[in-house]
Amino acid sequence: MLTNTFTSRAALALLLAAGAALSSCNNQVDVATPERVVGEKFSGDTLRSPLKGTIPGRTAPYYMTRDVTVNDGDTLWLQAGVKIVVLGNPRSLSTFGQATNNPGFVINGVLLSTGTKDRPVDISVADNLKGSSTVVDAATDPAFKGYWGGINGDGATLIALKWTNIAYVGGPYGANAPSGYAAGDPKFGISLLARKPNARFVMEDSYVHGTVDDCVRLQNATFSVVRNKFEKTGKAGGDAVNIKAGCVGDIAYNVFVGGSTNGVKVASVAGSPVQTNVVTYNNTFVNCGYRQTKSGRGGSINYEVQAKGLVYNNLIANCRFGLRLRSDDRPDTANVRYGNQFYYANTADQAAEFNAATAGSLTTSKITDMRGAAQANNPRFQALDLTTASGTTAAPTTLMQWTNFLKPADNLHLQAGSPAIGKGRTSFQPLNAVSSVNVPGVFTPTGSAPGLDVGAYQSNGSGNQY
Repeated sequence: MLTNTFTSRAALALLLAAGAALSSCNNQVDVATPERVVGEKFSGDTLRSPLKGTIPGRTAPYYMTRDVTVNDGDTLWLQAGVKIVVLGNPRSLSTFGQATNNPGFVINGVLLSTGTKDRPVDISVADNLKGSSTVVDAATDPAFKGYWGGINGDGATLIALKWTNIAYVGGPYGANAPSGYAAGDPKFGISLLARKPNARFVMEDSYVHGTVDDCVRLQNATFSVVRNKFEKTGKAGGDAVNIKAGCVGDIAYNVFVGGSTNGVKVASVAGSPVQTNVVTYNNTFVNCGYRQTKSGRGGSINYEVQAKGLVYNNLIANCRFGLRLRSDDRPDTANVRYGNQFYYANTADQAAEFNAATAGSLTTSKITDMRGAAQANNPRFQALDLTTASGTTAAPTTLMQWTNFLKPADNLHLQAGSPAIGKGRTSFQPLNAVSSVNVPGVFTPTGSAPGLDVGAYQSNGSGNQY
């Protein structure tokens, strides 16, 4: 249950009277803004379970040593500036990341994580486990180690993440894996395979770095995933955002870099009471799809299995595949509309795939798409090396498989004069499926309308803020 602390009318009247008396010399009344909390404030350094109430932001970190459960009917609010370091069992440091020791959040109620650009919520591991930020083999990169268990919200009513950083997730399930999972399966970064009706998921302006499998997996939920940044998602498989049956929502203004398989995958099932319906627009995909070795698997956007929706204004550069409507697991092609995709290919092999030559795909070229030969239509990012040799679709280079994050000097904003500017379509509507979510004074979703420019960054400064 969501509760808020407000000053009562009587108390406020007394406070105003006292303030007036104290400031009678200058007729100025100063009234402090009441502090807003959900439930009780958490005190201490190590998170306990079950947990509810408000965790206040502070300079010092909090620590997670075991699973933290939010019970049905309870709410946990992580305020701006909260930093959580996942340590695992302190008595068994050598097993951290193994099936018996990779704690995470289990949300059966409500999770609110509301950071700000200047004071994000940060949930990660100790600095000594993160390794170098330079390009390394995916087999040894700490980003794919799977140290902790992420956020399992399969029993949740609402998960809302704003300016929240999550990193180094994907530890394996043990022998007591919940229904739908098996021992040894890597945990998803964020999961909401909803068991409750009307479950909702909102993720805005957040950053995920390093997952073993899917970063976000949703089922039977209404959702919005907007203006986020995803890097190093999937060690040898897995999608950044994997939308399953019964979902309705928008995926917009996100940046996907170096994902193992797709940036976005959307699927439904035949006869589902709620057909999956997703509007995917104004996203930027770079270097995705190369660590997935299975034939025909995607590299940017994949719609399949009776899913419907709209796909517009996406910028796809140096990915293994472009937009794919799978022919073997067909989406609802009569109700999938798409266009205004901007493709850049460094090699002839990439260009051939982008130009509707992909085996197993029903996608056709649209007159509003920007396609061409190798190295045509350079989007003119402000700073990004687009010359990495990718090899072929069947045999990608090792270097391309490792090109899975943005260096500090990289910048995916568009230069003035970019051919992607002004090529977007704005005459369609997002679904805005979570517009009814409103936690007064704590969180309200902030969706983004379609952009005139292609990709996640708009020349007027709107769109993605990373």
